[in-house]
Amino acid sequence: MMLAIARPLQKLPWQLPRLSLLDRYILREMIRPFVFGFGIFTAIAAVIGTVFYLIRNMVEHNLSILSAMEVFFLRLPTFAVLGIPMAMLFGSLLSYSQLSRRSELIACKSCGVSPVRLVRPALLAGFCALLFTFALNELVAPPLAYRAIQTLQLAIQQPQPSFQTRNIFYRRFAAGQLQQLFFAHRFDGRVMGGVTVLNFEQGQLREIITAQKAQWQGSAWLFRQGTYHRLQGDRNYAVAETFVERRFPYPRTPLDLAMETRVPEFMTSREIYRYLQILAESGDTKRLRQWRVQLQEKLSLPFLCLSFAVIGAVLGISSPRQGQGRAFGLSVVIIFGYYVAAFIFTAFGEGGAVSPIVASWLPKGIVSAIALGMLYHANRH
Repeated sequence: MMLAIARPLQKLPWQLPRLSLLDRYILREMIRPFVFGFGIFTAIAAVIGTVFYLIRNMVEHNLSILSAMEVFFLRLPTFAVLGIPMAMLFGSLLSYSQLSRRSELIACKSCGVSPVRLVRPALLAGFCALLFTFALNELVAPPLAYRAIQTLQLAIQQPQPSFQTRNIFYRRFAAGQLQQLFFAHRFDGRVMGGVTVLNFEQGQLREIITAQKAQWQGSAWLFRQGTYHRLQGDRNYAVAETFVERRFPYPRTPLDLAMETRVPEFMTSREIYRYLQILAESGDTKRLRQWRVQLQEKLSLPFLCLSFAVIGAVLGISSPRQGQGRAFGLSVVIIFGYYVAAFIFTAFGEGGAVSPIVASWLPKGIVSAIALGMLYHANRH
């Protein structure tokens, strides 16, 4: 019965094609150098990014070894995200170089196998690495990195609240004109203290509200122990009164701004996007640009896996004498060149010279164009 069902299922048109013997062989050859490169590049990133910082805390704040190790392992997924594209470049470059040096790729070419066909396993590996990097960067790295920071703060007895405690400042714009300034001296997580609100109409100050306390209650702000002033066109007070409690239907954006203290590294793309909507209401254009660039960087980084896989494979095919040391050195040079360009474009994006999409995606697009150009040249010659 099962055999009768299995036979027609094997012939369904949507069934994925099985990997050929050549694909499986090349992919198997890529595993060892990829794992080696992943370990090396992740370790380098971890040492630069967190080991020195942990050692300084061990010396200055008596951080225990166990706490330092816990923080280190919690931070590892963040550095693994950076290490996977680098390892993809190194793994494809070294594996294809070894296959060329053993004349196995030459034998394939003599049988009519084109370089484009030979690069297909590397492209498949790069696509799998892309998916894994994206999942790791979205689901695993941000919460663990944030937990690492909290663990470190508790270990050195310097815990930080998960909200902004002082000087909450919010500006609201409409049609390009300032509508409201909201300022609170302090915040305990529920109630704001020392609140001042300035409301504008057509660029002119019209209302001044001060209160000792303010709290968000569902759909409006409840101000307590405050004063309300309504100004006329000549800046004279039309209304001046005190109140014990009074509700104002202002947006809850100041509360949202105060409750979020994480940086983009500790947030998923969806969380960053939600926070960008809050920043857009506040009118903080500089910070808005920075966060938009960081969002695009998070989305575009995994696509390096594809480009680096193709570049490494083509270089390995055309330069068969690459040993492990030369392959590692060439990988470092390529990676260094990319990150210099990416740093420059990121600075341009945060400064407003180019859009966030251009700042983040153009360096990846250049790398992809180089990869396609190298593959086309190798296929022609």
